[in-house]
Amino acid sequence: MSLRLLSYMWVLLLLFATVACRNVPSGNEGAIEIANADPDEIKNQPTTVYLVRHAEKDISNPSDQDPGLTAEGEARAQALRTLLEGQKIDALYATKYKRTKNTLVPLAQARNLDVIEYEAHDFNGLENKILQQYPGGTVVVAGHSNTILPIVEALGAKRPVPDIPDSQYDYIFKVVVAADGTATVAADKF
Repeated sequence: MSLRLLSYMWVLLLLFATVACRNVPSGNEGAIEIANADPDEIKNQPTTVYLVRHAEKDISNPSDQDPGLTAEGEARAQALRTLLEGQKIDALYATKYKRTKNTLVPLAQARNLDVIEYEAHDFNGLENKILQQYPGGTVVVAGHSNTILPIVEALGAKRPVPDIPDSQYDYIFKVVVAADGTATVAADKF
């Protein structure tokens, strides 16, 4: 091989290495963007709240005031985790009862998040916590058949359904609260 051909190949190799290094992410690109994020810009983003009733509860012992979930309820809790896969989740809220907490356990474990306890009937308190602590974020709330719709209203949206029967566990409501406080809600089932 001639010296000239060897030099030419060496230059090409350096050129390819330089291009390849520029295209490999260092892992810190987003950190600079997050560190420089304007807090007002974050607050101007809508806050998303997913509301679900606890999954199917175990009613085999009528004297149990704090039942856990049935096998069907545990499957629904897993389905919730799957449904929200890929969504950014900032916080999880549940009442003090096993059934609401257990509904969020698979999601909490998958996201390495704690489930924050809230008072079941303090609708405005919950709304204030979410909007003040997670502006522009996404929060999932597990509640009860008689509390989910009042939370929708506390967040500023209208009830998408008149009520939730005690036998129905499959609703999920997505409330989006704009920075100006206006809210919309979409109802779905899972």
